[in-house]
Amino acid sequence: MIEIYEAGNEDFLHNGDMTLLPESCETECELNGSWEMELSHPIDPDGRWTLIQEGAVIAAPLFHSKKQLFRIYKKKKNRIRVTAYARPILYDAAKELYLNRLEISGTGQQVLNYMTRGQEKYRASSDIIKTAYVECIRTNLIEAVQGDGDHSFLKKFGGEVFYDNYEMIINEQIGEDNGARAEFGYNCKEIEEEIDMSDVITRIVPVAYNDYMLDGETPWVDSPLIGNYPVIYTKTVEFKDVKLATDAKEGEESFDSLEELRRELVRRCQEQFQEGVDKPKCSYSCDMYAIENTEQYRNVKGLEAIGLGDTVQCKNKKLGITTTARAISITYDNVRKKNSKVELGEFRYNYLKEMSSVAQRVEKTIREDGSLVAEQVQGTIDAMKANLYAQSTAAKKTNSAAFLIEVLDELSALYGAMEAGTQGLRVAKEKLPDGTWDWKTAVTAAGIIADLIVAGKLSDKLGNNYFDLDEGVINAQKMTIGPFGVTTDGFLYMKHGETTSDSYWRALLGPDGQTGDTHFRSDRIEADTVQTDNIHIGTVGVDEKTTKTGRAEFSDGSYMDFVDGIFVGGKTAEGGTV
Repeated sequence: MIEIYEAGNEDFLHNGDMTLLPESCETECELNGSWEMELSHPIDPDGRWTLIQEGAVIAAPLFHSKKQLFRIYKKKKNRIRVTAYARPILYDAAKELYLNRLEISGTGQQVLNYMTRGQEKYRASSDIIKTAYVECIRTNLIEAVQGDGDHSFLKKFGGEVFYDNYEMIINEQIGEDNGARAEFGYNCKEIEEEIDMSDVITRIVPVAYNDYMLDGETPWVDSPLIGNYPVIYTKTVEFKDVKLATDAKEGEESFDSLEELRRELVRRCQEQFQEGVDKPKCSYSCDMYAIENTEQYRNVKGLEAIGLGDTVQCKNKKLGITTTARAISITYDNVRKKNSKVELGEFRYNYLKEMSSVAQRVEKTIREDGSLVAEQVQGTIDAMKANLYAQSTAAKKTNSAAFLIEVLDELSALYGAMEAGTQGLRVAKEKLPDGTWDWKTAVTAAGIIADLIVAGKLSDKLGNNYFDLDEGVINAQKMTIGPFGVTTDGFLYMKHGETTSDSYWRALLGPDGQTGDTHFRSDRIEADTVQTDNIHIGTVGVDEKTTKTGRAEFSDGSYMDFVDGIFVGGKTAEGGTV
């Protein structure tokens, strides 16, 4: 039954002011697009047509409900019929719910709650749990959600929109998978068919981390469907997370041998084929009424009852494959209560997020950022970025809140972005070629990663050890540098803690870098030459001695010469030399 409520009558819980008997009434609904109803009613002798006026509300069944409300925004009349054009009643919010200024960061539901606060007429719900910052100025609810501005809900969160009278539903994905099936590939002119093979892969050449590949003359994995097409579609695919144990850092999944790694590469390729990389993008447009009296109707009859966003298994007889598509547009016959036209679009598989082409890399051995393929530091940076990425997308396993501040004007001195939340913060001053921010600096509870850190003094918690960068001074009560250490009383020692005995070096101590007193503590000192003006030799428990240079003369005329306490020669009483 199709009813009409006169403009001003908002009592939609009861029957309308009149039941309409239209010649036709169809509603076209596009996924994340407009919902438009067109009703054609004869100029009847009962005068029903007279209630079809701008502002009146039509109540009619739709694919998901027995009663959906549409407000008439335009009508046309001639001497035979009147035609009305209407949109979902929730579109009234474009005029009634004015948002002067809106700034909020939160999950999808939190942002929608803020948008609809202060009134009870319009409702909005979402299952999107990732967080984002939304800013809208002088706009309305519809534009704030679906507008083409950079800060609209859909631009920030993504998702798909569904209308249910006064409620707007924005979920990650709408529609259901009820096992609907359809068969195509026949010569039926009433069915439009588009097959796109441009992204098909039937032969994968897998590459692991550090460029390990399958061995032999055929380092690839073929799809079971490779014989279904006239050509072989080959692509090199990199799996960066498949690593040998020698390349992985602690805690990462890895493989002890090349044989195990290669088995994993084969498994990954087979997994991609199961996800559908070996199938083309297929879209179909079916005029259900045009084929309902043909033999092909039985192959698509199930499309009459599907809803917007629903998943359909589409078998292509000609190609011998079955692809997964979704109802991206539906024209619903509100009089006959079934779909009159259905457009099916190819579902986008999530494998596209998990693999990248080697051909897109600048070098095989060196990345664009200059880091080596096997550099372990890269793994540290990636780990911190992964933590922050989970925060920004609010994955289901991450209970975090964050906000994003962006200046998108590239000519502005403030151009850049900062994202902060419970898991840390990150800062970027430029974007990557794919349009995402190039996060150069990251701060988390695990530490700091940055291209440059500027500081005056780096110190320990107690201030006992510090590096004064402004003065160029390193102060340490106890320090270890490489294999050597410095004790609190200034002596050098081997890292294992024993006093130096086999390694010797020169130590210069004194104000402003001048040579001062030099102290050694050692079992022995070995050198070709020891040169000093004054040697002070001491040992624990023994009186200290000071050496001198000079001559010791005896009463018989003999003498001995000493240099720095060392006997260097002399003369005997008989006149001989020593």
